[in-house]
Amino acid sequence: MAKARFLLVMLMLTVGLAGVYAEVEVVHFDILLFGDKIGYLTATHEIKPDGSEFYTLDSWSKAKILWITHQNTTHYEVVYKNGKLISSKATQSESGELKVWNNVTYDGKEYHVDGYKGKRSFTEIPTFSVVTLYFKNMDHVKRMLYETEAELDDVQHPEANTWEFKTSDGNRNVYHFVNGRAKNIEVHASIATVKIVRVN
Repeated sequence: MAKARFLLVMLMLTVGLAGVYAEVEVVHFDILLFGDKIGYLTATHEIKPDGSEFYTLDSWSKAKILWITHQNTTHYEVVYKNGKLISSKATQSESGELKVWNNVTYDGKEYHVDGYKGKRSFTEIPTFSVVTLYFKNMDHVKRMLYETEAELDDVQHPEANTWEFKTSDGNRNVYHFVNGRAKNIEVHASIATVKIVRVN
């Protein structure tokens, strides 16, 4: 009887703790240039006990292009709740120097951007952004937030399981999905095409 009571208590504690701890998913990608690995990208998706969704993205790459060594890092922290963006923080550094940064916050009526180009506001509600595509299907997505520049861009669907969008910083990003998950990405920049390939 005592053993059964102990097992029942342990089961109740386990179930209770499961409701306290968040559910976390992590995905890893290799970054390739001309077929060589030059870095990595890691994205996380965490469902908080209050139902909000917390995303992070970290990437690092280092490559020599036209005799110049480029070392880049990117960091995102993004929060969604009830299917809409609550906040977004994005930074991009080159060789240790912060080049691009944008913070987006929602006040219940509009979004306020504070970034490297100054301050501005917008009212369109983002329901999808770059970091979410690593975890969610892009079906029916027509607009998405590009966290780096804190801008909303149109999404195109050129062929089956493929989506792309162009950014104000001159890149054309193409995402290829398999079974509803991002499998590989092509970033077409002015000087080269970088490929980001899923490894888990």
